[in-house]
Amino acid sequence: MVQPLKKITNQNAELAGIFRQMAACYRYMGADERFRALAYENAAKTITNLDEDISIYATDIAELDKLKGIGESIAGKIIEYLQTGKIKTHEKLLKQIPVELLELMEITGFGPATIKALHEKLKVNNREDLIQVLESKKIQTLKGFGAKKIENMRRGLKLYKETHTRMLLKDAEQIGAKMLAAIRSIAGVEKADLAGSLRRKKETVGDIDIVVIAKEKDWKKIINKFIHLPDVDRVLASGDTRGSVILKKDNTQVDIRVVHDYEYGSAMLYFTGSKEHNLQLRMMAKERGYKINEYGLFDNSTGQRLAGDTEESMYKVLDLRFITPEKRLGRGEIEKAMVAETR
Repeated sequence: MVQPLKKITNQNAELAGIFRQMAACYRYMGADERFRALAYENAAKTITNLDEDISIYATDIAELDKLKGIGESIAGKIIEYLQTGKIKTHEKLLKQIPVELLELMEITGFGPATIKALHEKLKVNNREDLIQVLESKKIQTLKGFGAKKIENMRRGLKLYKETHTRMLLKDAEQIGAKMLAAIRSIAGVEKADLAGSLRRKKETVGDIDIVVIAKEKDWKKIINKFIHLPDVDRVLASGDTRGSVILKKDNTQVDIRVVHDYEYGSAMLYFTGSKEHNLQLRMMAKERGYKINEYGLFDNSTGQRLAGDTEESMYKVLDLRFITPEKRLGRGEIEKAMVAETR
């Protein structure tokens, strides 16, 4: 008899987000707080990379201390968050520094010192204020803001807007279909399919994900052909197994991942499901002594590959019926598949 799956929350993502905001606050405060900023950035990375929910480790501070990047002070704040749903220090920091101001530091060319100067001298509090300032002559009066720096700021703001714009599903489907056809025409590509939020049929789509099967000897060649397709405006990343570009006409980000044929199902599963859905699958696999990732489903004790060539095989090993892409949201679909499987 399969035991009911315990309820998994998205605490890891929420807590990591809080720590990133705290790190940004400390960066904004200046060099005296740089070590504290780094500590929270490292803690956020550790929590993001966990295969299981943070609450598993939060029995006491000593357990959390064992995690890389988690010291006693931050461990105490994790327990505070798990008990109350908030962190007092985080709330205090946000009263000092507006969230929208912190978001500006994510834009290329806008470091903490730049944002602080704009905020204190020109009353910039958000992106709308920033746009107005860049279009006026006021910014030229600030020390250190020459013509080249201002132009770089304008370019960074434009790129940020382009890469953070979401498309309607119907528009994403058209762009995705065109890119998929182009990728399938590249020599060495054996198979390619859309993944991500586009495959889940979300109402809006941020970027387009495509998974490709090819022989390993052809991977670099395929990535190189992909980043030089006619529709590509600029390259964000280019590696041995993946590529990321921005398209000319639509300013859409397209990412591809090239895998072996026996990894195709696991890659499609990993790159299609929401974070919540994938987290629940990881927890379920862990309870059975397995490990699941984009490369396959493995027995932890022996390292044996149990599934990965198809998505169906991955779900089957976990005693689940196949869950269609549109339902992979982490909203009870796994529990329903288990019940249906064990009736």
